[in-house]
Amino acid sequence: MTGRVGLAGDWHGNVSWAMSRIRLFAAQGISTIYHVGDFGLWPGATGEYFLKTLHRACVDRDLEMFIVLGNHEDYHRAAAMQLDEQGWLCLESYPRFHFAPRGHAWIDAHGARFAALGGAGSIDRNTRRIGVDWWPQEELTQFDCDRLVANVRSQQWARVDVMLTHDAPAGLRRLGMTARPAWFTPEIEDYCAIQRTRLRHAMDEVLPRWLAHGHWHDYFRDNWDGLSASGTDYHCEVLGLAADGMRGNAVIAEVCPGFGLGEITELLP
Repeated sequence: MTGRVGLAGDWHGNVSWAMSRIRLFAAQGISTIYHVGDFGLWPGATGEYFLKTLHRACVDRDLEMFIVLGNHEDYHRAAAMQLDEQGWLCLESYPRFHFAPRGHAWIDAHGARFAALGGAGSIDRNTRRIGVDWWPQEELTQFDCDRLVANVRSQQWARVDVMLTHDAPAGLRRLGMTARPAWFTPEIEDYCAIQRTRLRHAMDEVLPRWLAHGHWHDYFRDNWDGLSASGTDYHCEVLGLAADGMRGNAVIAEVCPGFGLGEITELLP
């Protein structure tokens, strides 16, 4: 059974932009939105206003949001969330928001096999303040990757249909920095690169047919011809989503069990 869902890239707590995407999704008959991180889980009054405003819009339009946490998120608040019966992290005041624990795996309403692996390294970590606008829990760890593999294997899936991540796996052709700011030190470069390599190795274990990610603020499609952990070739289509205020931040995608994603339509304007 196929169906249509929304996919969205980084919103960074941008209320007006996020609201415009929600209105457009609803106008197209979308009831499920998957967000790939840097959503806007932020401390203080600004963060609360973002959550409250978007949640009210989701209630009014009968939308559910499933969110993979990125690097720019309040991980102190995430740590206080409770797991629901389906394994999602939730906030009691905002039941329309469902946050994916690292390594979560599930079957969606259309029968497609999904997996999520959030987190990423902040290249500007040296300019941020710990516990204020940077949290060390952003790091995608080997434990997170191992948990993803264990969860997928416990389901006895040969392959994942759609993998949702915040960062992009190492090796994609399209990604790279055109400038090198002074604060982007070799230490930070290694910190970020190691996480992308971990993500790639996890991908080689669960063999997604499609992978959708954010973080790089670029809208593109790429092909991944990889080698599985067992030594066999596999193919994956990769969709990179842009950030708030940019074209390609949100799309409508056909979900196809056993195939991943079908037709993809950019959400305009």
